[in-house]
Amino acid sequence: MKSFKSIQWIALAALATAALAAQDPFMIRRAFTVGATDTYKVESEVKQIIEIPSMGEQDMIMTRIATIAVKTLAVNAEKGTADVETLTKVEKSAMDGSIAAMMGSQDSKLPDPKTEKGTIDSRNRFTVAKDPKESKPAEQGGPGSMMSMMAGMGAVSAQQMLTLVELPEKAVKIGDEFAAVLPAAAGNAPSQGVKDMKMSIKLVGEKEVDGVKLWVVSYNGSFKLDIDPSKQPKKANEQASPADDVKVTGTGIIGGEGLVEQSTGKTISNLFTVKNDLKVYVAQLGSELPVRGTVSTKLTLVK
Repeated sequence: MKSFKSIQWIALAALATAALAAQDPFMIRRAFTVGATDTYKVESEVKQIIEIPSMGEQDMIMTRIATIAVKTLAVNAEKGTADVETLTKVEKSAMDGSIAAMMGSQDSKLPDPKTEKGTIDSRNRFTVAKDPKESKPAEQGGPGSMMSMMAGMGAVSAQQMLTLVELPEKAVKIGDEFAAVLPAAAGNAPSQGVKDMKMSIKLVGEKEVDGVKLWVVSYNGSFKLDIDPSKQPKKANEQASPADDVKVTGTGIIGGEGLVEQSTGKTISNLFTVKNDLKVYVAQLGSELPVRGTVSTKLTLVK
């Protein structure tokens, strides 16, 4: 009969072996089902403090709430992609704060629901198919519209609002980090002047909610902004906009947390935040305005 001490050592060895096995790298991939529809609620909020000459600090708060239904139309198992159709409905769009009060009443009409087709790959990277008939929407001038553009508030495309958790290219284990792309929902697509971007996603652990096993990820990173709309190429006969006279430089700090269903790779929730410290030069005012604040996008699977 083995001694109690020997049994203890055997038990410890078994636990150590199990712990090592749990740390073996594994792949996380998105699984698709033809005909399935996932509906997400997206809550975007922009809070900015703007220092205006002779007026001091003024605040601006922009909120947008929308739902995005994502229906899987077809699956290409060989490529690991799915053709999807999205329906984006804006439920609320508002601007508050002292700057909103100075601007007076604005058109409160919500944009019409928008249907788009695109693809999602097995790493949750979503791309909307470009519609050649669709022209670029006109931007209204002024620092408020520039901040709206930066925050992605001026668009209703699912491309800018559907912030799914990007999955790693290679096998990972808990504690690993991998490079990721800054979501367009942060309002900072590469064409809008993002430079020196460093962003990573870390697989920090796992949890269980209502019997569903989830992976937990966190975001961290930073980037620089150098936005000069006047230098952007224009299409033939495209008229200059007052927003062309608004230039933005500064930095952004990235943070947030997401939950991914282990069995399917599906994004269950995702909170993405950017803290910014900017200088906005407005040619019409002939001055540079310091701006600081946060841009946040919270995505939640509702059904």
